[in-house]
Amino acid sequence: MSQSRPAFVSGIVMTAVGLILAAALFWWLPHCHGEIVMKCVWMTRAAAGASLVIAALGVVMVFSPSAGAAIGALAGIIFTAMLETALTTVLIGPCPNPMMGCHAVTQPTILVAAALIALVALAEMWRLSKLQH
Repeated sequence: MSQSRPAFVSGIVMTAVGLILAAALFWWLPHCHGEIVMKCVWMTRAAAGASLVIAALGVVMVFSPSAGAAIGALAGIIFTAMLETALTTVLIGPCPNPMMGCHAVTQPTILVAAALIALVALAEMWRLSKLQH
């Protein structure tokens, strides 16, 4: 790992995870289709947008010249993962029927992915803070 770009590998990982989660939300994870647009459609679109923000912050991490800049991007990733959690629980949420695919599959997938992203970002933030001293 290069000292000139201390978060190069973790930035690539965050970019890939953000892009994969966004692609899953746009195309693979279930949400309601039909003539009436249900709230789960808006939940998946908003969560996919937040995942793209995570990917963009990963790109910032790749090109950040110092550990301090990468720590700032990681803080943004943590807050965006918290936003993704809020979008799927209290801000928008899935359809009210627990038997729907958006409620049974998509919401837990987003919650687990957001928690893992935040925990990995926190661990990487700790690692980079050790490099600054």
